[in-house]
Amino acid sequence: MKKLLVLIMAALMILAMAVAGCGGDDKKADNGSTPHKEKLVIGTDADINNLNLQKQQDAANNVILKNTHQTLVFFNNGSQGKERFGPGLATDWKFVDDTHIIMNLRKDVYFNDGKKTPMTADDVKFTLDMAMKNVIKSALAGYVKSTVKDKYQIEIEISSYNNEFIQSLSSVPLSIQSKKAYDDGVKEPWLIGTGPYKYDKWVQGEYCRLTKVKDYWGNNLPATENFAPGVSDIIEFRPMIEASARVMALQAGEIDVCVNPPISDLKFLKDDKNITVYEQPGTRLFYFAFNVEKKPWDNQKLRQAVACAIDKKSVLDAALNGKGTLQKTILNRGLWGFYDEMPGYDYNLERAKQLMKESGVTGPIKTTLTYATGAPYEQIATVIQANLAQIGITVDLVPMEQAALKAACKDGKQSLFLWRWNEDSKVDFVYRDLFYTGSGSNYHHFSDPKADKLIDEVATLKDQNKRMEAGVELQKYLVDECPQVPLYIANLVVAYNKDLKGQYFYGGGNHDWRHAYIAK
Repeated sequence: MKKLLVLIMAALMILAMAVAGCGGDDKKADNGSTPHKEKLVIGTDADINNLNLQKQQDAANNVILKNTHQTLVFFNNGSQGKERFGPGLATDWKFVDDTHIIMNLRKDVYFNDGKKTPMTADDVKFTLDMAMKNVIKSALAGYVKSTVKDKYQIEIEISSYNNEFIQSLSSVPLSIQSKKAYDDGVKEPWLIGTGPYKYDKWVQGEYCRLTKVKDYWGNNLPATENFAPGVSDIIEFRPMIEASARVMALQAGEIDVCVNPPISDLKFLKDDKNITVYEQPGTRLFYFAFNVEKKPWDNQKLRQAVACAIDKKSVLDAALNGKGTLQKTILNRGLWGFYDEMPGYDYNLERAKQLMKESGVTGPIKTTLTYATGAPYEQIATVIQANLAQIGITVDLVPMEQAALKAACKDGKQSLFLWRWNEDSKVDFVYRDLFYTGSGSNYHHFSDPKADKLIDEVATLKDQNKRMEAGVELQKYLVDECPQVPLYIANLVVAYNKDLKGQYFYGGGNHDWRHAYIAK
């Protein structure tokens, strides 16, 4: 009986970890008193490209910045109870009415500027106002202005009620910055934060190094607090785009964590007694997409024909040996209102050919498919190229470095493209960022009044039943309009030194390393 009870308890613990999105030992360590290696080295699969918070939206940057900066609201992913969002630099908040929010701030926070400059409501107003002039302004949809009520209280005005405005304030690019640093003309003022680590050095393509803040404002916080101090003295992020290089570096002890190891190497890693391989269902959606402003991809029927010609199972097998979940809808799994029960586009060449006839597009079609270099995009692109050849579409493959690809997509220079999107906290960061007219991340260049109206309704409807109806209708509508073809949600896989402690894994890769360390 005892053995059965132990097995049941173990199963419940594993289930709880999977739901929360964490792996390994996610207990926070105690301010460095636990014996540990000085440095934690993380091998990443993407290069850092911009550490100016409000001028970027990339996960590769945000994973670093969340160590050095802090937000008004903290996204705990459900790891601390039912609520997925809790107090951060703001201790509490309330809606005075539909368009006014009062926030009270912590009174013990100061910036890591060597002067212990206090963080106040002036810094909050400065940060939010500045955001409206930068690429991150879509995260603050509906923001009107802020009014400083006193040193540690601020009133935020929004244009209309928004179901997810508070959640927006947990976004890393909206971390609170120092107004004084900008006013004083500090070089790269955006690097100054309130977090347990501070920026030390960044050599692009080689590493980004952070060091523990010795006089961190939260040094006396208990280890279980969100903003507890760090443990490792140094956290170093090393971009290693070639997956095999990350694996070899892990096995050689040059790095402590290998993010997204190649599936083909998992057996060897699992056989290594010094390495732990962790896997759980993920949240990152990989998709194939159209620039709908470019002919012939402005034709809905032709887009649907292409969708029916793509063998998603073969794509998933080629990319990840099947370690993922096929998907029909455009919304990331785990988000509010996820709906994947529409017919969608199964692999069906006869239906694809019929839709091509209905499109009215005649003659041979020759096009380009643009994607980021390396796995899994190379494998995905090759399968889709072969798939589309079966319905008479010749596809030239155009690999690019990710930064160049992003610039090309933003400028509308691409025809077909591959992309991935991760969001685990807010549906508006999918709907509005990817599909709303004029959004900077709308690489489909899709503009549709009905879609825009439904996106706004999902954001603002107070009646949650009506809001859910609008969300389901929106997903069905976007799948039918077909600016993108959802392919699969990739499983989260991370390999690491068996002595790694204190880490917190998110299903989409936005991992939290603030309290991670290698135990001695």
